[in-house]
Amino acid sequence: MEKHHHHKTVKSSLLTLSALEESYELDLIYITERIISVSFPSNVEEQSYAVNLREVASMLRSKHGHNYLLFNLSEKRYDISQLNPKVLDFGWPDHHAPALDKICSICKAMDTWLSADSHNVVVIHNKVRLRSQR
Repeated sequence: MEKHHHHKTVKSSLLTLSALEESYELDLIYITERIISVSFPSNVEEQSYAVNLREVASMLRSKHGHNYLLFNLSEKRYDISQLNPKVLDFGWPDHHAPALDKICSICKAMDTWLSADSHNVVVIHNKVRLRSQR
């Protein structure tokens, strides 16, 4: 993929998100069959976030039952227990890289959970900060 096209895609996505900010839903992506990312914009309203969180939780339960473990990588603590009562908090402050031992702890915990049962999946919960102005 050329750099030019990548920037163009990002720019149009930012414009779309800005225009639809109030109805923006959580972004759920299957990185692999057993590793799922759930992202949300850092400026999402609490009420909208809560509604979207309930929808995602319902989808995860219907597809994976109780075989998913939530890894919260967001510094901001929302009521993510709705998503799953099994939550591991590994957040760190915005604009900082996590310590290497924290990255190792996250990887070890994910490996332990995934190795325990072939049906287990990991859900990574994080926020996305849009950089529309610099």
